[in-house]
Amino acid sequence: MASRAVLVPSAVLILRLLALGLLAASLALIAADRLNVDSDPPEKYTFRDVYAYRYVLAVAVVGCAYTLLQLPLAAVSIASGKRSIGGTVAVALVLVLADVVFALLLATGAAAGFGFTYDVKRYLYGLFDETETLEDDKLHRDMDRFFELAYASAGLMLSAAACMALVIMLSVYSLAK
Repeated sequence: MASRAVLVPSAVLILRLLALGLLAASLALIAADRLNVDSDPPEKYTFRDVYAYRYVLAVAVVGCAYTLLQLPLAAVSIASGKRSIGGTVAVALVLVLADVVFALLLATGAAAGFGFTYDVKRYLYGLFDETETLEDDKLHRDMDRFFELAYASAGLMLSAAACMALVIMLSVYSLAK
């Protein structure tokens, strides 16, 4: 019976660790994303130049911090053999509410990254015509790389939001029992 008591908290711990890894990877990708434009004078663009990408980075940082705060609670729940994380039902409900808020925050961060990137790619690629020079082709490839890294960062954040949704479901399931 003791193994069943730690099954849900163990799954929650694993999902939180997975979410932390996904958020850290998302953070690393968006922070490393750069676009260098060879013009006169040369221009450099990073996440700092786009408010939506700043939001993605901020959400990744806050999400990592929140997940790091929640990891010890999950570990203590496993060590104590309790089904619900937090000990009492009231504390567990507050933690589930906090998880819901952060899952929604992660989802909005991913949506901001996806939405902005899609709109900008559609607009900018409409400006390029069939007669591209070699410099334009290089710029086009660099822009593709810049936006694909932003897509990847948003996708990782969306995966972290899905992990948080699973954590919520498991937590509510353990409260219902």
